[in-house]
Amino acid sequence: MRRNGWVPVKQRLMSVASHAATLICLAVLGGGPAVAAAQNSTAARVEELPSPAPPHSALSRVSRDEFGNVYLSWVTRSDTRAQLSYAQLIDDAWSEPQSISEGVDWFVNWADFPMLSMHSGAGVAHWLQKSGEGSYDYDVVASFFNQSQGRWGPGQLINRSGVAAENGFVSMLPMGEQQTLITWLDGRNTRNQPEPGPMTLRAAAFDGSGNNLREWELDQAACDCCQTSAAMTAAGPVVVYRDRSDNEVRDTAIVRLVDGSWTQPEVIHADDWQVMGCPVNGPAVAARDNRVAVAWFTAKNDSPKVQLALSQDSGASFAPPVLVAGSNTNGRVDAVILANGEVVVSWLDTQAQASIMLSRFTATGRLMDSVNVAATSASRRSGFPVIESVENTVYVSWTDISATQRVRVARVNFQR
Repeated sequence: MRRNGWVPVKQRLMSVASHAATLICLAVLGGGPAVAAAQNSTAARVEELPSPAPPHSALSRVSRDEFGNVYLSWVTRSDTRAQLSYAQLIDDAWSEPQSISEGVDWFVNWADFPMLSMHSGAGVAHWLQKSGEGSYDYDVVASFFNQSQGRWGPGQLINRSGVAAENGFVSMLPMGEQQTLITWLDGRNTRNQPEPGPMTLRAAAFDGSGNNLREWELDQAACDCCQTSAAMTAAGPVVVYRDRSDNEVRDTAIVRLVDGSWTQPEVIHADDWQVMGCPVNGPAVAARDNRVAVAWFTAKNDSPKVQLALSQDSGASFAPPVLVAGSNTNGRVDAVILANGEVVVSWLDTQAQASIMLSRFTATGRLMDSVNVAATSASRRSGFPVIESVENTVYVSWTDISATQRVRVARVNFQR
């Protein structure tokens, strides 16, 4: 579908100040069903793990490989220099932190932050690097782990248009045969003349050395600065993201790689949320075999809520969404599917003091219980909590800004 009437990025409330104003506005509104369940929840045990990240660390992600090994990555800043590091959890203790890369020309952002993907002994990690004079001129750069040399390789450019523009909000997914699918929001068309175009969603498959094997445009118009998310189903990869229509409806959409070709974008549920600025609040997808779970934030009519939709056919169709949280939330979601088939969604509760919440659902979408993992802040500095699961255990990482800014990590064991 051709989309017209696009306006320049600078006129679409895309500044950091606008991002903050949108989130603050959404965060002050009122309550949700999962909160009520959480008040009486005794079905989970939260265990905080010692963090391998030093003071002044932030922008963390917890991740795992196909063997169930757990990793934690984070960014540490010192003056103008930023460093991306990681550690592996081994027998309940973290390995000595390893540096992947560092630089003085990085674009460091609270909502668009590095990702680490480990698989079959190989690894890929990305960060954002400034590419021009504009405030939002930056590229996606990735390092690929060289197994034979046992070290991380030099940074390689992922977006290859040669246009100085905004590129980011990456998701990465192992595809087998030492290949990794990398998706990102690409700003090459935002610099079109005489009329700037929209942000696009692109993806490419890379081999273990970082060679671009093939590349696709997945959507010609996506929301400018909401996170993307990818997962592997029994039928192939799926990518979810916030779409953008001609009349500024920004609902969650999905594309699927089927028999070597990507499907056309399909909205998972028509929230019909029309918003003139990007809400900086992307969806999350998890998959296990043919089952897919997608969680997302929406705020039509200034009524914030987090929703969850489930699929039993690798994302080809979805049941009507169920409510995860309403009113007292500003989103910042993530999702996992446990080995027992249950679904866990993380979200921020903004009632009174902000809290990181996990809500657990049955395989059919019935709310089982919720647990308050930790107190946090609704400010941008606290970032986005990230969750990962191994069997029926959930790992959570977040930034604690109550004292010295530092990454924290917890393990949540759910009881039947």
